[in-house]
Amino acid sequence: MTNSGFDHNGLDAAGIHWMQYLSMTSMSLLIFLVALDKALPSFHHLILVSMLKTGIILN
Repeated sequence: MTNSGFDHNGLDAAGIHWMQYLSMTSMSLLIFLVALDKALPSFHHLILVSMLKTGIILN
């Protein structure tokens, strides 16, 4: 096995928990996707169509 850099409590050397890294990454991705949604009408349309097909938005 390899050393992941986290101890048994989930902390790295700087004292940051692995869940904090996950949270920062997902918030960055969300900000990027919102900006992309506002910048490209085709991406906005793609999101709306996919939400309609999955049942998130009901007609």
